[in-house]
Amino acid sequence: MAAAQSREEVAARLEAIFSSAMEGEELAKSLASIEKRLDKFEGKWGGLIKWAEQKYGKPEDAEQTTQEEAPQAEQEPEPSGQAEMSREEAFTKLESIFRSNIEGDELDKMIGTIDKRLDKFQGKWPKLILWAEEKYGKAGAILEDSAAENPENTQEKHGVEQTLELIIGGDHESALKNLKQMISEDPSDSDTWNAFSSYFSSIGLSGRAKACEEKAESLT
Repeated sequence: MAAAQSREEVAARLEAIFSSAMEGEELAKSLASIEKRLDKFEGKWGGLIKWAEQKYGKPEDAEQTTQEEAPQAEQEPEPSGQAEMSREEAFTKLESIFRSNIEGDELDKMIGTIDKRLDKFQGKWPKLILWAEEKYGKAGAILEDSAAENPENTQEKHGVEQTLELIIGGDHESALKNLKQMISEDPSDSDTWNAFSSYFSSIGLSGRAKACEEKAESLT
């Protein structure tokens, strides 16, 4: 069957194999070599794919490994009310989980993987979120600890109006903390989603701002 594949199909297969087994400079180097390999093995692409799979493994194996990292998430049934979660909602939820439980370089790395995770778990985003909560903790966990330590300060800065003031004043980090806490307390509050829209607009993410605005409209 591999012998009947087109050049584009073989190139895509090789890219998938390399991408699932390598990273960084090594991956870039291997991807750049695909066209040269196809020329060299013209008419023998089936053998080329077989060689790549034997050396680096099949992409399906890598996906299976990823799924094994979150066995509980795969086994959990989808919670009612989350089956129609939008990509923006899933992104925001994952970002909130990571920001609430991770810091520094690890946080930057995890946020950078969100889009790739959403692509890989297309249609299974509630399960992905369950896995993230199992592994890292629920969104707002750190904020809840802070609130317990200093409840007066939390009350003072918490709320839509105060959050909008933070956004206007350029204090995006504090604004995001407030928004994450508010959305975890009441995800169906349209005012909070409108505030999220303002936040994303202020940092130049117009697409996500629009999605939050539409979410707010759907709740009114």
